[in-house]
Amino acid sequence: MILVELNLIDVLVHLLYFTIPALIVFGITYFLMQKMMTEQQKLRILELKKQQNSQITPIKLQAYERLTLYLDRISPENLVLRLSKRGQSANQLRQELTQTVQSEYNHNISQQIYVSDESWKMITAVKEQILNTVENCYAECDETESGPGLGKKILSTLMTENTTLTQRAIQLLKKEIEIAL
Repeated sequence: MILVELNLIDVLVHLLYFTIPALIVFGITYFLMQKMMTEQQKLRILELKKQQNSQITPIKLQAYERLTLYLDRISPENLVLRLSKRGQSANQLRQELTQTVQSEYNHNISQQIYVSDESWKMITAVKEQILNTVENCYAECDETESGPGLGKKILSTLMTENTTLTQRAIQLLKKEIEIAL
């Protein structure tokens, strides 16, 4: 019976001699395979992101271009020069300015998905400031004021500011483009 126990113990020891190295090799192989699979998955994700970026970058740049054009078109200097006419009343100019700023904004509202929240808030603030400036200058006018007279008041109000909000918004968009590229 003692021989059987020794043989059983010898068998178990010999079995452990083979099992332990096999488990170690299996563990190392499993660890290396997991690491390799994780790296391959990361590479695939990077390739997909790169592909998506190559498709969306032109669209984003186009959105920045459109918003820059929007800001330029609604800058009070350009608006007044473009919309002010002889024989126009201050109220008519005010309505045209307000309608133009609002319609340009509505036309470009979908571009907000391509720019940061900060930029879109700045663009909305620009629109609101321009509308407020128009309304404030119109409130200073008397009933017989002409459209060009209102235009002059708007432009003189802007002359007191060193940089307009439209210029600051365009600068912010330029910085975002630099970061994005």
